Amino acid sequence: MSSLLAHVAAGASLYLCNEDSSQRRSSVVVMLPVLLAILPDFDYFAIWFLGVRFEQRYTHSLFFCLAMSCLAWLMARRWCRSRNLILSFWLLLLASCSHLLLDLLVGRSLPLLWPFSVVELCLPVAVLPGAAHTGLISYVFWRNLAVECCLLLPVCVALIASVRRLSLRRYVPEIILVLTMWLGLLFCSSSLTTM
Repeated sequence: MSSLLAHVAAGASLYLCNEDSSQRRSSVVVMLPVLLAILPDFDYFAIWFLGVRFEQRYTHSLFFCLAMSCLAWLMARRWCRSRNLILSFWLLLLASCSHLLLDLLVGRSLPLLWPFSVVELCLPVAVLPGAAHTGLISYVFWRNLAVECCLLLPVCVALIASVRRLSLRRYVPEIILVLTMWLGLLFCSSSLTTM
């Protein structure tokens, strides 16, 4: 699975892509895309605290994401009387589905079409290293987190910049820094595979 940081970054990026995000919003509405982006992993609470083992994690399906997005959108409409505080339903659905996309990029098999099919689907190639469950003091955990940040954060920033039509010329030093990080990451990963 992707790290919590990746899911939070995806939800926050989608919120920042919202055209009206410069307007004042209630904190509940601001947190909705982030919450929806991490919501499919809430079944871990049942796994960790109750010892329940799921044959398939149905929270990682398109149906679950659609249902939770509808629920969040309806709750936001009910709680926020002011029209300018309501987020778009499509933004909430994208935030929820971003979780599935990130987990697919790690190479996980997911029951995307549940309840219509229990077949788990996956991508043929893993793009991201995924979160290592080796503990906070593990080298593998921090390496995978750094790789994930180097790959995903520039994509999130580029998405926000393109949607908001920001001039990229103003960010040339940052772009050069990110390209340098990517080249270093490529060099390190190629040297690790040759060892």
